[in-house]
Amino acid sequence: MDWSSVTAEDLVDALREVDWSTPPRPVSEFFSRFTAPRSYSKWTSRLKCNLYYYRTNYFILVMFILGMGFLRKPVAILAALATGLSIAFLNDSFAVTFNEKVTRTVRQFSPHLAAKMRPPIT
Repeated sequence: MDWSSVTAEDLVDALREVDWSTPPRPVSEFFSRFTAPRSYSKWTSRLKCNLYYYRTNYFILVMFILGMGFLRKPVAILAALATGLSIAFLNDSFAVTFNEKVTRTVRQFSPHLAAKMRPPIT
């Protein structure tokens, strides 16, 4: 596979599609056979290849590190959630969908308040 044509978005999509039906790669294989590439293009190619090939291992490793951090500093959970929600609201489609769902939920309890929450028709 030509890893030079793989974009960061392709890698993120691959990491989102972690297949739990197959077990992670063996730990001995994951940590063995490391040799430093000699050029920048080989570094980027190796990084992309490893992120794709060992995506389940990296996902488990990241979740473990985050879990340990959250156990040491429980307030970090709230900070991470607030940060993630703030980043999500930067995406227009998420913000619009979230607004519609909140408006529907509020409408069940207070239709008058839900009517005030609606944006003006332009």
